[in-house]
Amino acid sequence: MPESVQLRLHGADNVRSLKGMPALCGRHIAGHSLLRGDQLHRLTGDDWQTLQQLGLKTVCDLRSTSERVRYPSVLPAGAMQHLHLEVTGDVRADPRVAAMLAANPVAQGAREMMLEVYRSLPDLLAPRLAALFGVFASGQSPVLIHCAAGKDRTGVAVALLLHALGVAPEVIMADYLLSARRFQQLDEQRQMAMTSAITHMVGQPVNEAAMDAVLDARPEYLQAAYARIEAGYGGLQAYLLRFSGLDAAGLQRWRDGVLATGATSPA
Repeated sequence: MPESVQLRLHGADNVRSLKGMPALCGRHIAGHSLLRGDQLHRLTGDDWQTLQQLGLKTVCDLRSTSERVRYPSVLPAGAMQHLHLEVTGDVRADPRVAAMLAANPVAQGAREMMLEVYRSLPDLLAPRLAALFGVFASGQSPVLIHCAAGKDRTGVAVALLLHALGVAPEVIMADYLLSARRFQQLDEQRQMAMTSAITHMVGQPVNEAAMDAVLDARPEYLQAAYARIEAGYGGLQAYLLRFSGLDAAGLQRWRDGVLATGATSPA
């Protein structure tokens, strides 16, 4: 199974291309059509040049308005389009979610909060999916989808796209798990930002084990989103047909535009 192409950027540590990921009928994701990432506000000029060299046309920002105001992404002028598809319900975006952790500010409370976050994401992403699928259909890819950590909102959104492409569930899960982090793995600036944000939202300090539960990418988290789709929408295929803006034939044409056959080229 080809691994994701991790990009070495100075200002972000969770940006990767899904180039070459295997999909339906022996095909694979063409080129750097789909990238995923965390916050981009610290990207340097060299970082943006790296992304431009991959042909990046669209940056899709799933963060809330308040997040974008606090940590604005400054794209190179005229180089690419910036698509805002606000998705709340994340611990960083919705104070009501953080209140769940405030009620139980330990690792178990953080785990329960994260499971609830993932249960909510299919509902919150549903009205945004047609625009997201449309980016590819309109020829505005490669697209980089990102949020704050590049794990929760981005993780579910990318998983839905990969399911639509016919990527095997175990491959989707393996890619999702690459976004797992521990508090001690963050650089000092990210540690300070995370501590400040969580303390502000929760109203009290949170221990490191709880921080790790928030930062982690666990199979049970993504499975909670799938379970919500199964229970609320009748499964992934029904969900995608309802919210992608495409019928079955349209989805097939969409796949044909994103997938390629033959050997993958070097990263």
